[in-house]
Order: sequence, then structure tokens, then C-alpha cells
Amino acid sequence: MSARRVEEDPVDALIVFADIVGSSKYSAVLGYDDYARRLLEFQDTFRALGRRYFPEVTDKATQFSHVEARGDEGVVFVTPLPRSRPANQPALVFRAIEFLFHLKGRLELRGRDAPRGFEIGAGIHWGPVIHIISSEGNRSFISEIEGFAINYAKRVESCSREGRYSRIFLSPEAVKSLEFEPVVLSPMRTAMRGIEDRVDLFEVRSGLFEKMDLRDDDEELLQEAGHLAENPTEIDAPWVKAFVVSALEAAIKTTAVKAEQELLRKRQAGLAWHSPKEDDPILLYLRSLECRESGQHTRELRYLRDILQTHPNFLHARLRLVKTCWVLAKSKAEREDKLFARDMAREFLEHYSGFLKPEEKKDFQRLLRNLGQRRSARTAAKRRSRR
Repeated sequence: MSARRVEEDPVDALIVFADIVGSSKYSAVLGYDDYARRLLEFQDTFRALGRRYFPEVTDKATQFSHVEARGDEGVVFVTPLPRSRPANQPALVFRAIEFLFHLKGRLELRGRDAPRGFEIGAGIHWGPVIHIISSEGNRSFISEIEGFAINYAKRVESCSREGRYSRIFLSPEAVKSLEFEPVVLSPMRTAMRGIEDRVDLFEVRSGLFEKMDLRDDDEELLQEAGHLAENPTEIDAPWVKAFVVSALEAAIKTTAVKAEQELLRKRQAGLAWHSPKEDDPILLYLRSLECRESGQHTRELRYLRDILQTHPNFLHARLRLVKTCWVLAKSKAEREDKLFARDMAREFLEHYSGFLKPEEKKDFQRLLRNLGQRRSARTAAKRRSRR
């Protein structure tokens, strides 16, 4: 029997809980045999994908990675190496979102002829835990973790039932690391049973997960993503749009066949431009990229502005807006376009400066000076012509 001890110093950990939404409902409708088979499918899929995204660690004396599924619930616990922890937090949290979107795709998108899949809710937290060290002979290794953060993460997961988009919820601590990642979050103030009456959590609204780890066993899933891109009226949940775009983007990154890349891009564009009422921020972002590639910078700017009015923290759109304003300011664009770029720069500096980084503020200030100097030069030229 192995001896166990508690390591004194706490470490930060990625903690993920995911389970089947309304599992009691499924058990009543499906019957014992079918429900048991579907539960095994959930468990096997969770373990297989979990290990794909969070592999076993090589040095169990310094790191911990635990992936397990029992009943209708799956968990992921990961503690990175102490010296790399600050750099690893954003990578691990974003990786967890990619994993959960892949999991939802596998379990919820079962094809047109298959029975409706399980709906998955999930919670992600980043917080301090204590390593439990076990010893066997002369070998010591991290066997488990303990801490309030685990209980907190479970409560975050339980709040996911209130979600409107993906039902993937993050704690404020987990969200702190996602500023530079292509993910859009929707804040929600809710009650957390047994912990806080009112707490601010964040649901994944949309995102671009181009490093989704699709392999040979995902061929049917990729085919379903392509079908939904070409038949967007069949999409019945907001998260599916981000999944489809991400799955196609991941496929584009992994194929060297140009014709295949062009087909996948065409499918992405078809989904992005499907409806004039579209409000998914990632699809609007794809529209802006297409406008940029075709040199339609004013249209690109308008789409970016529309995104930022609703999601001002979406950094990728914000950075692209700054660059597009510069392009317009230095180009031979129409006067109206330059005025639009000027007004956008002023709007951000006067009303949204808190969302700008110092270098972005400087870019906007230079843009205003640049346009102001050109205006002064034109005014002086007109005065000289009148003399």
C-alpha cells in the first residue's frame, strides 16, 4: 500500500468539469439499454479526446494530468511545471475550450440519420490546489489534487445550464488568460449554489479554434461540418457556427491540396454570408477578412465596428480595426472613407480608450495627426489658389 502526504505549497491548476445536460430525461426516454450504450459512448469519447488534448505527463513527480469520465460526468485536471505556469495558463485554458467544442461536435452533431446526441454543459476554472504525493518503494509521484478550486469549478459547470450559446462557462480567473485568444465571451451574472449569491461568469459565445485536433476518426464529423456550412438553415444551436468554421479552418491548415483548401474556404464564406441578419461575431469577422482580401477596406471597417459595438473586448477585431484605419488614412481612399477612419479613431480614444493598449493609442493618435496634417495642407493650398 502506497504512503500519501500533502505537499505544502499550492499550485495553480486547470480544472474542467463536463457532463450531460438533462441526463435523467435521457434515461427516461431512451430506456435502460440504449441509455447505457450512450453513456459508454460519452465516457469513451471524453477519455479519448481528453487524452488527445491533455496527454499523460512524462514526469509525474513534477506534473499532473488527469482525464476521467464516470457516469454522465467527465473531468480534466492539469497542473503544469511551476517554472512554465504563467505562460501555460492561456494555452491550457484555450486548449480546454477547443477540447470541449470538439467533444460537443462528436456527441451533439451525429449526422442527419442518427438519433439526436447528448447535449454537453461544461465549466472551466483556473485556481490553486494542493498536490497529493504518493510513494511506492523509492518512487514518489503526484497521485491527485485537492482544494476548494475543484468544488468551485464544479459549481461553474452547474451554472452552464443557464447558457444561451455554447453552455461552456468560465470563471473570471480562467477568463483572465484569454485576452489574446480568438474567442468571444458573453458575461452572465448568476447564483452559485452553496458559494455565492451572485457571481460573474462568462459563457463562450463564439470563437475560432483553428488548432482543433481533427484526425482520421473525425472524417464523418468533418463531412457533417461541410454539410452544415452548405445548409446553414439546419444549424439549430449558436455554438455550431463556431464549430463548423473552426473544423473547416483546421482542415484547411492540415491539407496541402489547393483545390481542397479553396472548397473549404468557399464553404466558410457561404456560411458567413448566409443571412443579412447574422450576428455571430466570428462569422462577421470572416466577412471583414474577405473584405480586406478584396481591398474593400471601408466595408471591412464597418463589420469590425459592428463586432466591437457588441463585443468590445474581442482583441482580434480591435487590432484589425486599428490596422484598417491606417490603411485608409494612407491610401487614396475617398474623403468619406478617411473621415470614417478619423471618426472611428476619435471614438475609440474618447470613449473606449480603456480597451486600447498603449501602442494602439499611439497608432490612433498618429492617424489623427496624419489626417489633420493632410487637411491643413489642403486648406493652405486652397487659400494660396484664391490669392
